[in-house]
Amino acid sequence: MKCAAHQTDATGVCAWCGRAVCAVCGKSSESRRLVCSDDCATALAREARAMDSILRKSLQSARASAFYSFLCGVLSAGGALGAWYYLPSQFLIWFCAGCSVVFFTSGLWFAAIARKDSTN
Repeated sequence: MKCAAHQTDATGVCAWCGRAVCAVCGKSSESRRLVCSDDCATALAREARAMDSILRKSLQSARASAFYSFLCGVLSAGGALGAWYYLPSQFLIWFCAGCSVVFFTSGLWFAAIARKDSTN
C-alpha cells in the first residue's frame, strides 16, 4: 500500500479516515492512535469525548433503573402486605408478591450492570 501524499510505502492507516500514511505523514493523536492530519486528530478526539459521554449516561441510566426497580419492589411488597391484612384476596396477595420479586430481581440486575460499568 502506498502513502496517499508521497506515493511511498505506507507504514499505517489513519484511524479516522482510513488513508494510508508513511512515516513522514503519520502523527500521533491524543489517544496515541495514528492519524494523517490535525483535522483527523480533532475528529478522533471529538468521537472519544462523545463515546465517554454516552458511557457516563448509560451508567447513570442503569443506576436510576436500579433505584426505581427497588422502589417499585418495596411498593409492591407493601401492597402484598396490605392485601394480606385488609383485603384477603389470594389473587391480589400473590400478584403483588410476584411483582415485588420481579422488581427486586430487576433492581439487582440493573445494580450489577451499574457496578460492572463503573469498574471499567
